Amino acid sequence: MSFDEWNVDKEEEDLNFDLDMAKFLPKQQEAVASLDAGNKYLLYGGALGGGKSRFLRWYALRFLISCHIRGFNNVNVMLACEDYPSLKDRQLQKIALEFPPWLGKNYTDHKDYGRCFILNETFGSGVICFRNLDDPSKYASAEFAAILVDEITKNDFDTFNFLRTRLRWVGMDDLDCKFIGATNPGGPGHSWVKQLWIDQDFPREFIEPYDYSQVFDFVPSKAEDNPYLDRNYWNMLYTLPERMRKAFKDGDWDLFVGQVFSEWRSAYHIIDPITPPEGSLVYMTFDWGFGAPFSLGWWFVDNDERLIRFKEWYGWTGQPNVGIRMSDSEIAEGILKREARWGFKENKYSMMRLAGPDCFSKRPNYQGGGQSPSTKDVWKEYGIFIKPGDPDRKAKVKNFHEKLRIRDNETLPMLVVTSECKHFIRTIPSLVQEENDIEDVDTDSEDHVYDEACHIVQEKSPKKKQKIGLDPESMCA
Repeated sequence: MSFDEWNVDKEEEDLNFDLDMAKFLPKQQEAVASLDAGNKYLLYGGALGGGKSRFLRWYALRFLISCHIRGFNNVNVMLACEDYPSLKDRQLQKIALEFPPWLGKNYTDHKDYGRCFILNETFGSGVICFRNLDDPSKYASAEFAAILVDEITKNDFDTFNFLRTRLRWVGMDDLDCKFIGATNPGGPGHSWVKQLWIDQDFPREFIEPYDYSQVFDFVPSKAEDNPYLDRNYWNMLYTLPERMRKAFKDGDWDLFVGQVFSEWRSAYHIIDPITPPEGSLVYMTFDWGFGAPFSLGWWFVDNDERLIRFKEWYGWTGQPNVGIRMSDSEIAEGILKREARWGFKENKYSMMRLAGPDCFSKRPNYQGGGQSPSTKDVWKEYGIFIKPGDPDRKAKVKNFHEKLRIRDNETLPMLVVTSECKHFIRTIPSLVQEENDIEDVDTDSEDHVYDEACHIVQEKSPKKKQKIGLDPESMCA
């Protein structure tokens, strides 16, 4: 796309926007090509130094100019960060220095658009609206042909879904309206971003009635892809602690800054599916949820007191942190059906069931007024008997760290899960620290499996009825 298509002055018509103006690096050009090819939802970056923020602001310009070429003028796009200080540091200061004045004008408080950059009429009068996402509902009546979010993992899944409702423009095809996120691993939104773009695991509503899963793309970019970084930047990256280095330099989505359980390693903590030997004491652990997911896990203990999670049931809709709103009686019926299918019989196994303290109190009647029986009382009618787990938050974190710790390269950790336990594998490594207490888990993250699993982790001396040993080499998935 060259400047002669924009009808600019003769001496500038040989300039190429992508190479001479935006100076897109090869990985950034790959991202542009992905969007040009029809992808609607793009994640770019995943590590420090790949030029994420710069790509967003220059792609916003490119998008608006391409809209003008196709006959769309006065188009609005959103360039956003999680709060105003971040927007100022990452984008506004840079735009003031980088965007040439002949392209358009930077406004601090335009009467219609607020803080924005408006292209000159020659280029279509498109508007880059600078926004912060501290309260996305402020934009409930706005429409944007493209939305570009810097450090998207700083935001939750609800913010992403809300922004998608603002992504439209009159006369423009749906797939021509673009959503671009840029980020490093980590942050409160790490789990859902990883689920959609890295793992390509989509909730049902992203597939039916229209299959958006085909228009998601991830273009990774690392410091190695940016030739303009100086020696000081590289010195900083190479001297970071291992966990930070893997996240910031290598873009490792299993290790990131702010991660609670950095001990997690798939190669050590995930084993092949296994069935408890007859005579075992099987533990069931439960974290109640209705609007949020409930979580159930089934465990047994080997002769080394190792906790082995071999089955689970997670009550979610496919959307992170959204529950399926099942009643206690429906969950009880689901437990019995699953245990019957797995061959759990009283003459084969004995069972101990642990649950959170909220399962022992009466609940509001969600069908209208009054109170309903406790989970304990409802389940007792189905022959499911539970006892309280230990809810001590500080002890939970400490004991969980200890169980996950890898002691040497030849011994399995003291907590392992089978490859069938997909929600443990998905959510535990993605848990982030509480902002004001790095020794605790952020309760706004998807912590339901963690809260459920901690009931057995907190048991002072988990019991077993039959000894079983696990060979590390043969058991790892």
